Amino acid sequence: MATATYNEETTDREGAGFAQTCLTPGAGVLYALLHTVLSATASQFMALGSQAGIPGLQLIFLMKCGETLAALLFLPFFRPKLTTEKGRQTLLLVLSTITENAGSVLQFMSFVFLVPGIAFGIIKGSLPLATACIGFLFLKETVGVVDCFGIVLNVAGVVLVAYGLIIENTSSTQRLTASILLPLAATFGRAPSLVISRSLIGVQKVSVLTVLFYANMTGAVVLLGLTYLFETPIWAMSAQTVGNVVGLCLCGCGAQFATNLSLKTEKAGITATIRTFTIPLAVLLDYIVLSELPSPLKSGGVVLIMFGTGVVAVYTWWRHRKETLHKNLMQSLDFDK
Repeated sequence: MATATYNEETTDREGAGFAQTCLTPGAGVLYALLHTVLSATASQFMALGSQAGIPGLQLIFLMKCGETLAALLFLPFFRPKLTTEKGRQTLLLVLSTITENAGSVLQFMSFVFLVPGIAFGIIKGSLPLATACIGFLFLKETVGVVDCFGIVLNVAGVVLVAYGLIIENTSSTQRLTASILLPLAATFGRAPSLVISRSLIGVQKVSVLTVLFYANMTGAVVLLGLTYLFETPIWAMSAQTVGNVVGLCLCGCGAQFATNLSLKTEKAGITATIRTFTIPLAVLLDYIVLSELPSPLKSGGVVLIMFGTGVVAVYTWWRHRKETLHKNLMQSLDFDK
């Protein structure tokens, strides 16, 4: 009996030790990887909804409504502080709302002109460099040599994907221009949003729910007006289209929460780099859902981006694990007292 109790206690300690040294250090990485899965899936729902004839802005409006409802659902349970403490926080919250919604609109509109895998190849691949530069300028956050190597691989992959789009172009020049400029514009909307969110959530400890509540509520109101101004919304949908819209809302909401939870512990540039793993997942879903197979040139760009992301993700997890083991050693030796 005593032996059984001892074995159970030993197993519990080993399980707790594994979680503390392997899972906890990689929490930010895991959240970023969760974002990639949900974001890639959301892009497919967006493409399917667009193919069913639902205007792009209307789909984004519905997604923002779903994200707002999710934030409202969690507010009574977590009760975050919905007011800011100083003028700087208020300014950052306003900027976060603007950049988050601008980046979302540009990103999801890219899926109307490009299959999601290629659109993500440009957006996610160029995002780490832009985010790392902005993060260094405004938060003084630096990235190491290994992280820089991964970012360079991502940028090289983006160049290959964009070059493939140009030489394989069979559509009008206007559509080709939109296919390249829209994803790049989305990058320069997303990058400041990540840095500002990192400042609010990771540095100033503003609640994730507070940031998302204001961003999504404002986005839903603005997008409703833009939908009626520039498009003719369609509210009569088939059951399949409704299912696609619900899937878009759920996946978009989950991806947004995962990103902001990652930013609580990870630098903006690192989070942006790990999120580029969305690209190979989106390309795979393009083939499964939309029967779209990328050319060898585009595939080469995706492989470069995938490899660069893997380097940064593994190195970030290893670095955090090393820090955790060192901290545990110091505590066991009573050096922290």
